[in-house]
Amino acid sequence: MKKRLNDFFDNLINSANNRYIIVAILFVIVGFMFFPKSSATFYNLSVGDVAPKTIRSTVSMLVEDKEATKRKIDEAVRSLPPVFDYDSSAIRNTVNSIQKALNIIDKTKPEKSMNDFFKTLGIKPNKSLYLRILRYKQDVIFSYAKIALESLKDYYIVSSTRQLYKFASTSIIVRDIKNPKNEKTLDKNDAIDVPRAKIIAYNKLKSVTEDITLRNTIWDFISDLILPNLTFNSLETKKRQEEEAKKINHVFFKISKGEIIVRSGDIITSTDYLQLNALNSIKQKENVYERSLAKLLIFIIVTLLLYKAYLVTKTRKNKMLRENVIALILSSLVVFQLAIFKLFSYISNLVTYSSPDFPKTALIFGIPFVFAPIMTAILIDFELAFLMSILMSLSAWLIVDSSINSYLIIYIFISSVVSTVGILQEKTRAGIIKSGVYASLSNIIIITVFYIFNGTELGKPMVFDLSFGVLSGILSSIIVSGVLPVFEYVFNVTTDIKLLELGNLNNPLLKELAIKAPGTYHHSIVVSSLAEAAASQVGANSLIAKVGSYYHDIGKIRKPMYFVENQTDGINPHDNLKPSISALIIKNHVKYGLEIAKKHRLGSFIMDIITQHHGTSLIKYFYVKAKDSGQNPKEEGFRYPGPKPQTKESGIVMIADEVEAASKTLSNPTVAHLTEFVRDITNKIFLDGQLDECELTLKDLNLIVDSFVKVLVGIFHHRIEYPEEEKIANDNN
Repeated sequence: MKKRLNDFFDNLINSANNRYIIVAILFVIVGFMFFPKSSATFYNLSVGDVAPKTIRSTVSMLVEDKEATKRKIDEAVRSLPPVFDYDSSAIRNTVNSIQKALNIIDKTKPEKSMNDFFKTLGIKPNKSLYLRILRYKQDVIFSYAKIALESLKDYYIVSSTRQLYKFASTSIIVRDIKNPKNEKTLDKNDAIDVPRAKIIAYNKLKSVTEDITLRNTIWDFISDLILPNLTFNSLETKKRQEEEAKKINHVFFKISKGEIIVRSGDIITSTDYLQLNALNSIKQKENVYERSLAKLLIFIIVTLLLYKAYLVTKTRKNKMLRENVIALILSSLVVFQLAIFKLFSYISNLVTYSSPDFPKTALIFGIPFVFAPIMTAILIDFELAFLMSILMSLSAWLIVDSSINSYLIIYIFISSVVSTVGILQEKTRAGIIKSGVYASLSNIIIITVFYIFNGTELGKPMVFDLSFGVLSGILSSIIVSGVLPVFEYVFNVTTDIKLLELGNLNNPLLKELAIKAPGTYHHSIVVSSLAEAAASQVGANSLIAKVGSYYHDIGKIRKPMYFVENQTDGINPHDNLKPSISALIIKNHVKYGLEIAKKHRLGSFIMDIITQHHGTSLIKYFYVKAKDSGQNPKEEGFRYPGPKPQTKESGIVMIADEVEAASKTLSNPTVAHLTEFVRDITNKIFLDGQLDECELTLKDLNLIVDSFVKVLVGIFHHRIEYPEEEKIANDNN
């Protein structure tokens, strides 16, 4: 039964070899989640229809009278004084501009100075006016212009009185632009518009000069320079209106359980219609399908962009997982997480429907939304988990119907990143719980900041929000702990957590290896020490290298006595076999190892190391034996099937395997001899092209050699012969 189940899951994964099909299926499933259910109301009744039967309320609830609430808010907002910004230096600045412009005038070159003159004033050039100004002295023009303009310095001037009377309030709020905190309330009748200001300025000019020609010239000159010093601040006004609207209590009416909403034969009124909608938890759904389609398109675009960014940047270190497996894992996580969103959103609506006083935001804050990011960090890597955090933040914003949607993206994203960073620090079962605790602490901080930012009164709703925020992180870690083994089993993924479990030498499979093939078991332990040390030096995953080494020769369990390390009685079965048959038996330990790994669900990391640790290398002993016996063997028949190592970890295990096996022939080696010995084996593997497809560089190979020598020195310490200089140094120590 277990084998059939394993085969089923393997076939499921292997058949999904086209990631485009996987992604398409994901979008179809998500589309069903985004798409609304029936938009029909109770019995499809509308205002004015006749009720076909008597309808009673099945629950007690409060129903908001949105029209009454809107009227109440609109009335409060309209009575709120609008905000205007006052520029007390406007007149002075205009006078200074006139003085600068008049100083530019050059009567000897009037044409040249005219453009600069009007440019300084910021008005459209007027040649006839300029020529008229030239007839008078600049100080005369400036003197009268200044008197006329300064007559307006004590007035509040707006561009139009319509700005004053569009609000029901009888007053306005005036703020000094240089000091916005300095504001005062002004009767709106105390402000004048620009036409009225021009009349005042003209009358002043008329009172100080009797020369009509001069007066008209000056007036034509300054009339376009009279501008408002009081400007309507729409942003500040809107902000204050929104704050005022939040203070308004919404209008509700209560419906008791069993109360008759409408009797059979009654005409449906607007109040009846509102109650029927509330009873069925059906909101007005104008353009609901269009909105759902738009949400789905946003989700698809963001998903494709994030996944493409992940593939293009090549940040993925976990190259032992094929792209289609990654796509299948991610698709499953996304669907699982969105299902959690939908479930909690439904519960939130259900609870607030039956208990209107219960804060709806609490249940939203309680969603275990960091499940998918934590799982991604464990199963794949942090980079993709970071992108998953972005996607889940957007998805929650699109799916969850909440008044805190504007903050939900920040809330989910920050907590997701915090939890994924936490799991990276300790990839253990206990680390999962700690990661959930980190998310809970992050939620407490973020929710508190939201309350402070909004200036909301701290009370019972905040206590509920904080409590459910803590619950969110804890629930996430519990779900991850329960679901992770399922994902590991179904997708045959070896996480660091599973590697730690497989690395336990009390594992039944390793115990079986120790009993049936003790020489191979000892060989694997030494290889693991070599591989672990080397992997840590070259930036590879030392845990994968170590545990992979434990199991790299697990296939030798099938025929242990055909391998020299297990031949303790001096009998070699290969003595009576043809070299080609012996080579086939040796090669088959890789095939048997893969079969055992699949049976025990050891995961893709270990399976890859099993198949790649010999690459396509030559089984040289039996190849030479075949040639010496007079045969003409083909080299391909004496090579392992491969593939060659595809990752650093597989390449390291290959070199460690060769070094450990060959090191048994050494007798009383020196450190220099060990170094030369390891380097020679490494060079042979490199020159044979076995490392061409992994990412090991020449620098990495030098580091690997040095780390191997250090480990071998510890193993052969009692048999190492040191040069005379080293002996003296050791004696001194």
